[in-house]
Amino acid sequence: MQVKEVMSREVLAVGRSMSLKEILRMFKDFHVFPLVPVVEEGNRLVGVVSFRNIIDAFQYSNPDVLKLIPFLDEEESIFELDVPEDMGDLILVEDIMDREYLFIREDAALEEVYSLMKMHLKEELPVVDRIGRLVGRVGIFDIVKSIFKESRILSE
Repeated sequence: MQVKEVMSREVLAVGRSMSLKEILRMFKDFHVFPLVPVVEEGNRLVGVVSFRNIIDAFQYSNPDVLKLIPFLDEEESIFELDVPEDMGDLILVEDIMDREYLFIREDAALEEVYSLMKMHLKEELPVVDRIGRLVGRVGIFDIVKSIFKESRILSE
């Protein structure tokens, strides 16, 4: 079975110039902040934004280099973050997005996406077509549901 057979085609994506305030408003009713694809003209996937990217934007005192030293890997509490009021308008997706990210092609086998998710501890990946356009997203639960449907534990 291929990814395109189980993926969700409904994906909320953002552009590079969207502000942090706009992205937070967009997902205000979500219980969990999703992996948010960043697209350019033609719906071409160019990055992703995660909850971690948003939190990291406010942790100036702990550069990534220090995270490589095990005994210095202490993270500031999110309750202690200094978040100036105007930062919601000043920080753009471009500033916080991951430019190196995992994705899967729509014609990949489910076994391949499951292995990739397991290896990289991901629960969801953006799905692209042959030319890199965002066409959907696939989550670990999509894979589990497809297995249950094949074994007839879950009906269509």
